[in-house]
Amino acid sequence: MASARCAIPWSRASRYSPGGVPFHLQEEAMKQMLRRAGRALTIAAAGMALLTQQAVAADRDDVMKTVNQWVDSLNRGDVATAIAACAEETSIVDEFAPFQWHGKDTCAHWAAGLAAFNQSIGLTDGVNKLRKPWRVDVEADSAYVVVPADFRYKLNGKPGAELGAIFTVALRREGAGWRIAGWAWSRPKGS
Repeated sequence: MASARCAIPWSRASRYSPGGVPFHLQEEAMKQMLRRAGRALTIAAAGMALLTQQAVAADRDDVMKTVNQWVDSLNRGDVATAIAACAEETSIVDEFAPFQWHGKDTCAHWAAGLAAFNQSIGLTDGVNKLRKPWRVDVEADSAYVVVPADFRYKLNGKPGAELGAIFTVALRREGAGWRIAGWAWSRPKGS
């Protein structure tokens, strides 16, 4: 039996793959493929980051729409629309007795209490203006807002104000969108 001889001398055969393609060309093709894959992954990651940033920005906008719905509706005297911004169960901390409300239909109970309190002290024409928020944090289905506010009113016919108060709001995302789960009003020192 005759021994099989390699058609390519050994020194050259070691440079070729079994398919006959030189190894250095295979290596170059592999490097090029890896560079392309790396670029594609970088572009995909950047795209996902951009989409995530856009989603967070949209969530922040939606959160602030709910906060503004609450404030703007109360400014107009539209209590029903204000209450629609609240979750069914809410917690409120405010500066008139009993100072805290929580449970089912809290926003409606608070609004009735506010109307009675304002009437008892002669407070009318109350308008709350929110400034630029200090914080709007969104994490999954929860949000946290801290925003300075200026509350102007008349007390027994004379102008009054709470300038630089702090309105702190916690929200949660529900089927109908963002709803206020709790809020606190902090009057500025000296008001």
